[in-house]
Amino acid sequence: MSTLISIQKATVRQFDKVVFENLDFEWEKGQHWAILGQSGVELTAFLDTLLGKTMVTSGRIQRSFAKEYQEQKSEAGEVNSFRDLIATVSQQYTFKNKSNLGNFYYQQRFNSMESDEALTVEDYLKNIEVKVPGPWSLSKVIRFMNLEHLKDKSLIKLSNGETRRLSFATALIKNPKILLMDQPLTGLDKETRGDFGGMLSDIIASGIHVLMSTHHDEIPLGITHVAILGENKISNADKAERIKGVHQSLRFENDVDPEFVKRLLVKNSAFSFQKILEFKNTAVRYGDKQILDGINWTILPNEKWALKGENGAGKSTLLSLVLGENPQAYANEIWLFDRKRGSGESIWDIKKQIGFVAPELSRFFPPNQTCIKVVLSGLFDTMGLFKKVSQDQEKLAMDWLGLFHLENIANRLLSQVSLENQRFILLARALIKNPELLVLDEAAQGMDDLQRVRFRETVDLVCKILPVSMIYVSHYEEDIPKCVDKIFRLKGGKAAF
Repeated sequence: MSTLISIQKATVRQFDKVVFENLDFEWEKGQHWAILGQSGVELTAFLDTLLGKTMVTSGRIQRSFAKEYQEQKSEAGEVNSFRDLIATVSQQYTFKNKSNLGNFYYQQRFNSMESDEALTVEDYLKNIEVKVPGPWSLSKVIRFMNLEHLKDKSLIKLSNGETRRLSFATALIKNPKILLMDQPLTGLDKETRGDFGGMLSDIIASGIHVLMSTHHDEIPLGITHVAILGENKISNADKAERIKGVHQSLRFENDVDPEFVKRLLVKNSAFSFQKILEFKNTAVRYGDKQILDGINWTILPNEKWALKGENGAGKSTLLSLVLGENPQAYANEIWLFDRKRGSGESIWDIKKQIGFVAPELSRFFPPNQTCIKVVLSGLFDTMGLFKKVSQDQEKLAMDWLGLFHLENIANRLLSQVSLENQRFILLARALIKNPELLVLDEAAQGMDDLQRVRFRETVDLVCKILPVSMIYVSHYEEDIPKCVDKIFRLKGGKAAF
């Protein structure tokens, strides 16, 4: 058969909402698709529909690519599914410890003893169940994804970009017929994104058909066809060369009310610092591996910095020192808010001055945490809410959710809301205490084009109102707020000028 997947006149529901109506899509052999759209929620829902994770209430989906495989397995009396032949590269990662539990905490990755509770990269890949034989062996995926030097590294100590490479290795080792990727370039540095087309061509040459959600300006070589999602269906689909230049322009007006933000953000006059941060010849080493070497960096009040560097340059480790998470801070001369680390301050003295957003943070909240509890936890600098709050505090949290038009999901579990909404919830958590220092580490990762603009402009608005210092990390120049006017660059663990 030449058709891999066929969707005909489908109405598709996800949770309690209709996400697609009259959806048509034909995926033929030899085609490799990029799916574009202004809504990240819609893009992810389309991939979930191919995976059978949504409900088709009318119309039909046929997955002919798995017909022969399923017939053979059924005749042999073996349990099977079309999903045996599909692998995914998602934006969400869930790792478990050696006891098969997912109860990691954020600081654990920086504690060399406790991080050993997680599997190493190599052991993790060895434990993946491979149901279909093929060309992608353990040694080949490790070599192909440049993981050789990470084989013995704990999963929770991987950087964001390293984790993304591991997710590719995890998908390929299953030798799928179909590879679905949800914004796979997110979190990768510019050089790696530039190499992605070559990597994708090698994957396709091995016999795998690929489909990826992405942005209009990130369609790699190897993609033969492009489809645009809009108005709950595919509004346009054609060969890549005919449609690459066709994309929906951003029709955006920031609906965040500046006056409302002013009422929520009140400068705390009790604090007046000479320096927000100062590193003096700071170094971090794990065993024989030097992560940071000779870092000198000073941040003054109200300064806005971009922290740049390729994947693995040491950015996450540097931020862990800023956030007070890394115990090696005590072996260095580091000043935070005019106090030297190790001079009697507690971790809570540091955290109460800092608002922090990173995409991986959402993984570390307990599963029972609702969105409003996550926002409220920012008042106490805990990964979740574990104490009774006042009515005023609860109203303040609802106001922050209302600012981003998310009050309707206040009581929904954080894990059940879309990635872009998670990012705004984490931003509300960071801002609810009016911090002196805002640390945003790939904070807009996983958002669609419109939400990325909204996030950036909201941060700019906050910085106009509140004299907050900021460290902003992003591999995308267009995501960096306009207020950022200073750059600190890392290369191989050293400052690069």
